[in-house]
Amino acid sequence: MKESQVVNELFEKWILDAKIKLDEDNFFLKINDYLESTHPEICGKCPPCRDGVVRLETLLNKYKDGVATLKTLKEIEDIVYNLRSSRCSVGLDIGKNMEVVLENNYHLLYNPVKKY
Repeated sequence: MKESQVVNELFEKWILDAKIKLDEDNFFLKINDYLESTHPEICGKCPPCRDGVVRLETLLNKYKDGVATLKTLKEIEDIVYNLRSSRCSVGLDIGKNMEVVLENNYHLLYNPVKKY
């Protein structure tokens, strides 16, 4: 079984059970793996997918590098929201899946950048 298939199966489990929270230790690795697995499916015709997925990966890497800010989190939210305006089902699915991930694991993105 290819690695992208394993990631997709795992991600489908997260989507089917919205209460499941991702393992905090591997959160960013798993999300990046998922986003990388979507690259072959992206047609490149509209900016939300073509540019948004790559930008999401860059922003999530800021968390791994310890340089994320509240502005980083806001940009992630904006990109995920914009993915829902894609022309094809690939972008719509990525946006929907990332919305669920953000909703269920928001604390992992917010806690490192909160100011208080």
